[in-house]
Amino acid sequence: MSICHGDTCSCADCFKNLGIDSRLKIYSFLQNSGKSDVSSIVTHLGLTQPTVSYHLKEMKDAGLLKSEKSGKNVIYFINTKCSHCDNTCMLSTANFGAVHPLASTNNEAV
Repeated sequence: MSICHGDTCSCADCFKNLGIDSRLKIYSFLQNSGKSDVSSIVTHLGLTQPTVSYHLKEMKDAGLLKSEKSGKNVIYFINTKCSHCDNTCMLSTANFGAVHPLASTNNEAV
């Protein structure tokens, strides 16, 4: 298994995407839970459904997340493959479980 280290892809864009506190919290939650639907993420993080949906879309468009339909629900999970090359994404192997509790939430705007 080869891990992407940024030499052949643009990892900075993915790190920038996670620079928004709400997205880092969503990513960390999905790392710990494996897969989740929007309502579970909303309940766990205490954000509004439109805010969570917006961030999930942005993260999926950036290649950080994948999704699958399960009945009426959309289930989101971490994309372990780099969206820029065929290697394992270095972010999927990082531990973001300890998001600082005093982290700013001023950048949660939709």
